[in-house]
Amino acid sequence: MRARGWFGALVTLAIAGLIGWGCVIGAREVLHGLDVGMLNNRKGPDVYLIQRPMIFWALIVFYTTAVVVSAGMAVLLAGIALRNLFGRRG
Repeated sequence: MRARGWFGALVTLAIAGLIGWGCVIGAREVLHGLDVGMLNNRKGPDVYLIQRPMIFWALIVFYTTAVVVSAGMAVLLAGIALRNLFGRRG
């Protein structure tokens, strides 16, 4: 493998790691919101389960979907990077 391809695969693997780390942080926020019953909105009023249940559950579903899709992208990128690093060239 040429040096340039090797470096690109490492950069792709690093990006996958950063996306995965963001997924872990996002999942922790979703679980904390479910545990407490409040979503912390840093730029506006907080969303409480008791006061606005429809908005709360809509945001929980949106955040969970975003975390799952991002985790899938991280796995896909990591798979591509590992295939480029260790795969056979034919």
